[in-house]
This record gives sequence, structure tokens and C-alpha cells, in this order.
Amino acid sequence: MKITFNGLLFAVSRALDFVEREMLGVSSNHGKRVAYVSMRLCQAMGGTQTQVFDMASCAVLHDNALTAYMLERGEAGVSGLEGLEIHCAIGEKNAEDFPFMEDASGIILHHHENWNGGGYHKLAGNAIPLRSAILRLADNTDLHLGMGRPRTSLVQEIREHALRHKGTLYSPLVVEALLDSLDDEFVRHVSDANIDRALELTVPTVGRDLSTTELLRICRVFALIIDAKSPFTRSHSQGVAETAAFLGRLYGFDQEHCDKLAIAAYLHDIGKLSTPLSILNKPGSLNAEELEIMRQHVIRSQEILQDVQGLEDIALWGAQHHERLDGSGYPHGVRGEDMPFESRLMACCDIYQALMEDRPYCGGMRHADALGLMRTMAKNGELDADIVECIGRELAALHF
Repeated sequence: MKITFNGLLFAVSRALDFVEREMLGVSSNHGKRVAYVSMRLCQAMGGTQTQVFDMASCAVLHDNALTAYMLERGEAGVSGLEGLEIHCAIGEKNAEDFPFMEDASGIILHHHENWNGGGYHKLAGNAIPLRSAILRLADNTDLHLGMGRPRTSLVQEIREHALRHKGTLYSPLVVEALLDSLDDEFVRHVSDANIDRALELTVPTVGRDLSTTELLRICRVFALIIDAKSPFTRSHSQGVAETAAFLGRLYGFDQEHCDKLAIAAYLHDIGKLSTPLSILNKPGSLNAEELEIMRQHVIRSQEILQDVQGLEDIALWGAQHHERLDGSGYPHGVRGEDMPFESRLMACCDIYQALMEDRPYCGGMRHADALGLMRTMAKNGELDADIVECIGRELAALHF
């Protein structure tokens, strides 16, 4: 599959931006700003195009472990999530399957090392990978100064912050590169209003052919990030993916087609990263306002994936998982004739997996009970009856 990496990278950034806003309390576009600043510094320090692209990738991915860490610790805020070494280790592990252009190992792992040796792994000075040192400065500066908010004092604030921590938190060479880069364009580009365009101008355009197996590995990481946001969904996307690929094989699809079904399943709930935890974990019924916020996750999924060239059909299958054949679904009320078979399959797999899982408002169902409810929906014209019966017949032995 021909994938435009720039689109994939921006999709990851948009998704993680929701998490950082909720869990770190930072303003929007934190990952994008860190990517832009990191790339500018990498370029200024003589990085090649591929090194600059990998710098952007690591910057976007640097906080990818926040949802998993939040789930384990039950904490939020900079001190809770940024304050311990494990989010660097998990983030490095999660990023292993990302198709970097060159070796990028250690960059995320060491992005909290201090120049004076006071970081998590006690690396000091030139023992710290250069791009980790770049990432450290870009990340920490935005966390503390909120560079997305335009103001006339921003250049001076950045200068004072960098000089104050030069040689302690930050590499002196990286600080000098930042000071040399500070100008009106820099300040204009890091603002929330201009950061998307700034990234388009700065990120080297990279297109590569990926096998569906390679893309599957990448999207499995996305699913870990998505599902880790709530203890009630920590295996949801994985379950939908396994079921969708299994049914695809039963319907005679080749391996590539089945992999694409699994990829759609891994990504189908990526928009839930924008849904507040208070709604995801609410033990009772959602009120009308909360229900509308919950339903917005499908729109968010579309927004996150819409610019990734090469994923158009996959994005559609995932985006229609709450549509119903009779037009009663959301967000667009798509009817059966406009729902491809893969979308129908995704809808059935999503419902089945959700019914079998524990949720804050009820326990998971037995296979027979879940099928009874789905058969009623099929009888009412909401679900594809053939797919429902296939699930009932083929998965019965797996779920007593």
C-alpha cells in the first residue's frame, strides 16, 4: 500500500493532541509544536532530510504512552504523567514498529535526560543522543511557556527560559541553535493558528510502499493508545480486529483484504481519544448532552484519518461502524445501499465486542445473549442478518 507518511504523521499528532490536552492540561497542538521546533533545530544543526523526518516522527510520538500510564496510575497533570521514567520506556517500546527512515532508537527513551546528568537514566552531556537533547528542549519549553498563545513577549520568554537552563537541563549547543532560530517567523509559525501550515512547509514529504502487514503493526500501536484510555476498553479494538479478520477469511477474502479489515478495526475508535474520561467511565446512563459528546468520536475519527492518502477505504469502513442499514445510525444516517460490506461487517463486530465486554454501566454478556440482541437488531433492519448469523455460528465455540 502506498502511504503518504506526512498524512500518517499528522493523523497521529491530531489523535495524541486530544490526550495531551486532557491529561497534561497543555494547550492544543503541543505535539505539532514540539515537532516543528525540533525539526527547525535539527535542520539548524545539520540534520539530513531523513533525520529531520525522523525527528518530527519522534516529536509527535514522544508522549504516546500517556493513555497507558494514566490507566495504570489513575493520575493526570504534568507532575503525574511527565514525572516518572516509565512513560519514556513505554513510549520507546510503542514506537518500535513505526517505520522510521533511519535508526531512531533511544530518542524517545531519553527525551527527559538533563544535560547535567539529572535525568531518568543519568546520562549527561554528549552521552545524551543529540535528537533526544533537541526533543528535551522543545518539549519542556512548550510545556512551561505555552508557545501556541501569541504575544509580543514570547521571543524574550523563550530566550530567558533557554538561557536559564543552559548547561543544566539543556544542551548548550541546542540552546544556541534555538537562539539563532528565534525570529518573527518562528513565533508566527508556533501559534495555534499557523502550526498546521508551518508543518506542511517544514516536514519533508515522504511516501513509501508498506505491506499491509507493516501497516498492521503500526496500527496495533495506535489501538494500544486508544484502548488504554479507559479500563473498560483496554482490549476493545484488538477484539474487533481479531473478529473482523477472522470473519473476512470465512467470507473468502485474501490475506491483504483481511489485514485491511483489521487495520480499520484498530483505527475505528481513534476519535475516542477526544472523549472525556468522565463520559467514557460514567457508571450510569449518559444524558442527552453526554451522548452527543460520545457520538462525536466518529466525526473525530474521520477528521484524524481523512488526510492520510492510501487509507481512504479503510477510513470509510471504520467511520461507518455506528451506521445502521435502516438509516438510524450516526453520524450521517447512511443507509444500507451506501454501506459497503466491510462497513456492515465492522458494525457487527463492534457491537458484538462491546456487548461481550464489561462496561461501567453493566457487565459483559454471554455469547447467546449478545446474539439474541443482535438478531433483534437484524430483524429490525439495523444489521446485516447474514453477518450476525455468521458471528453466532462461528464464534459460539469461543464464547460459551
